[in-house]
Amino acid sequence: MPERGTRAAMHFDDVPIGDAYLTHEAVRAILERQDNRCAGCSAPPLDAGSTYFDLRRPAICGGSHTLGNLAALCPPSCHLSHMRRIREGFADHRNK
Repeated sequence: MPERGTRAAMHFDDVPIGDAYLTHEAVRAILERQDNRCAGCSAPPLDAGSTYFDLRRPAICGGSHTLGNLAALCPPSCHLSHMRRIREGFADHRNK
C-alpha cells in the first residue's frame, strides 16, 4: 500500500475512462498503441474523427472501463463485426 500522500505507479492502459467520452489524450494513446491500425483487420490509417472505439471485453461481461480494454476499430466493417460477435455471444449464453 502506498504511503499517504503518494500515488501508486499506474500503467497508462490501467487509467480509468469516463462513461461519456474519451479525451483527446486517450484517443491518441489508443491509436498510437495500435500504430494507427484497426484492431480487427490491421487496416491503416485510422484517425480520431472516423474511428470507432469499443471495449474489447464489454463491461457487462466483466470488462473494465480502462484504456487497456479499449480498441480502435475501422468503421463500419470491424466495428459491426465486433458488435455482432458480442450479440451472438449473448444469444448463445441465453440459449444454454
